[in-house]
Amino acid sequence: MVAKAKGNRGLIAVAVIVYIVSVLALTPVNVLYKYFAPKNLPVDVVALSGTVWDGQAVIKHPMVGQVTGDWSLSLAALVTGAVKAKVDIESNLAQLSGQLIANPLTQDLWLEDTSGFISASLINQALVKNKTQINGDFELNKSSIHYNLASGESDSANGQLVWLGGKVVYPKGRKHAQAQLPMLVAKLSTENKELQAKVSTVEGQQVASASMKKDGWANLAVRKGMIDLVGEKWPNKVSSDTVVFEVSERLFTR
Repeated sequence: MVAKAKGNRGLIAVAVIVYIVSVLALTPVNVLYKYFAPKNLPVDVVALSGTVWDGQAVIKHPMVGQVTGDWSLSLAALVTGAVKAKVDIESNLAQLSGQLIANPLTQDLWLEDTSGFISASLINQALVKNKTQINGDFELNKSSIHYNLASGESDSANGQLVWLGGKVVYPKGRKHAQAQLPMLVAKLSTENKELQAKVSTVEGQQVASASMKKDGWANLAVRKGMIDLVGEKWPNKVSSDTVVFEVSERLFTR
């Protein structure tokens, strides 16, 4: 009888949790946002519609402009303490579709089966201080990443980001030079719990690599093969696989 009573209490507790989650999920998201809006968001929330369960948000950021995001939550994941949603993001500079899973307790974040395109205009905003500009959009193909926000570690990543190729303008002394580059493919992976991307030509020649360090530093290593693609001469005789220069920038502070 005691065991049965304990079992009943457990079922009642689960039922109560499911009920509370269901009520919150069906509440209009704009109502909840008025009471629980986080402070110091990096974006401006322009509009919210629908419910926590199934809704849409319109946000604005100086770099990407106005972005529309749609989501649809999974009840099964909410009961286990995780947030699982099908997400569609659309703006003039990017269109992405995939599945987002987040665990607030462990701060684990999964991005699964994500595909879409990113405009070169968005990338150029990050390159402007280096006086570099590229043409040709990017395509993200069925990519998945697991990332822990607390530790900065990633134990799995796969998929690829394809640059369709095009004209590149870059500084050369006091002037600018330009070159026409072929399609390049960046394959996502992890190494030593860090996110990696190895950039190669369609033929398989690696020309660059990038990594996201656990402390928030991003690193880009360019190989001699990239110099050859651009058509520039290199003073030393080295193989195409040799790293000729590296650039690092801190994207966030942990």
